Amino acid sequence: MNSLPEGSFKRKKKRMSTYQRAVKFSKRGKFGHGFQIQDEDFQYFLNILKVSKETFENNEDKQSFVDNVFKQLSGNEVNYCSNQVVSRVVDDLLPEASDQTVMNLIEHFEKDLRSICSDQFASHVLQQLLHVATYRAFNITMQDVSESIKENYKKFVNKLCKYILNNLDEFIWDTYANHIIRSCMACLCGEPYLCSKTFQDKGKKVDTTKEHKDLLKKYADNIINIQQFSEMHTTDITSGLLQVLLKCISSVSKKRFKALVNKLMGECFPENASNSFEHFSKTLENGSFSRLLDVIITESPNKLNKSLYEKYFSDKLPDLVVHRNGNFTIQKILSTTTDVTQFETMFDQLKEKVPTIISLGYTGVLLELSNACLRLKSKQALFLKTLCESLKCKEETEDGITVLLLIGLKVIENYDSSCKEPPIHIHGSMIVQTLLKFNKPIKVVNNLINLETERLVYIFCDVKGSYVANAYFESTFIGERSREKMIWKLKVIK
Repeated sequence: MNSLPEGSFKRKKKRMSTYQRAVKFSKRGKFGHGFQIQDEDFQYFLNILKVSKETFENNEDKQSFVDNVFKQLSGNEVNYCSNQVVSRVVDDLLPEASDQTVMNLIEHFEKDLRSICSDQFASHVLQQLLHVATYRAFNITMQDVSESIKENYKKFVNKLCKYILNNLDEFIWDTYANHIIRSCMACLCGEPYLCSKTFQDKGKKVDTTKEHKDLLKKYADNIINIQQFSEMHTTDITSGLLQVLLKCISSVSKKRFKALVNKLMGECFPENASNSFEHFSKTLENGSFSRLLDVIITESPNKLNKSLYEKYFSDKLPDLVVHRNGNFTIQKILSTTTDVTQFETMFDQLKEKVPTIISLGYTGVLLELSNACLRLKSKQALFLKTLCESLKCKEETEDGITVLLLIGLKVIENYDSSCKEPPIHIHGSMIVQTLLKFNKPIKVVNNLINLETERLVYIFCDVKGSYVANAYFESTFIGERSREKMIWKLKVIK
């Protein structure tokens, strides 16, 4: 094996895009995974995949382009959407398609729902059809969609959601149909893009009718009574479905949400084993359940969260915080707690574990601790004191090195004090930003002002450290005099 020069690193290879992979396989005579289409058609859709992200002069030009692409599907709508490349193109362009184009595709898909739901590629198009139909049917700002078209969209949403509900027992365990169930639940609660990976899409919400919310309740009732419910938290696909259900039902039916949470917690932590950390630890080793537990904590109202905390977590904090998955649970509890007394009790239990937390690299816990101190206006001075003791440094130093240890989350004995480009840890930077917003941030302020200018500039110019400068000048509790000192310090730079 060739050794790399000291201080260098091997750059990660970039993942190939869908387009690049498709080109690679087409050279071998394989025109996308799934349904095999003609070479000429494949090259057309491959080219569309490449140019579809380009900007158009106006919306009319874009829609004309999109509708022309969909005309190429004529007579082969379902088969072509079962091809990997065509599925990706259709999925990307559907939100821009005209109502006539969308309704035409719906008409063809409705004829063969069962096979489409389980198809690796066509199922994605069906999901997007559902999202687009829901958004256009219920979005009151879309004045250009006629009432008759909206009614047709609503009929499709109802038909598909009822069909999926009737086949729930089968589809829950199917890799592709499972995701359609998630989309149905998201659309029924008025968040068609809940499962989207883009923040912009996730913000698109609509107000669905009582009929749709009642249908969502039936989904919850059927899932909670499913025969294999006790197995659902153990696999990624079914755990993911439960996570979506919790997010959707929380605002629609508090009764069902609570029943679902209690049943899940009861299945995972039976009364006879709930007090055993060994059992708790073993259960949390399952990543599927660990992620589900995070959603339970995030979505639960304050009263239920407090009840869950007292029953399952209050006596296990020191062990959970140093557990590979348990530390994420602690982070969620810290980020959602609104009870000052509960937080102070938690803090007192966790502060002794801070050195271990740092050595294990579970620094997200420290960030959430600092955020809770800020939000609840409690234990702020003690947090800084505890953190500095764990890093084996003073809270304030003449050379400002404390802030370098805080921002790098480095114990002083592991820190190279001669380094002019100090290491910046993303959580360390965020913690320093939070410390600057505390009621009495003077020690952190003085450390920054005492810091060698070259190092200070390096931090402020770093992509992770630059936000420290923002926090410094935006903090309510940093006075004009301290701001002026910082400005004068930075003014000497040539």
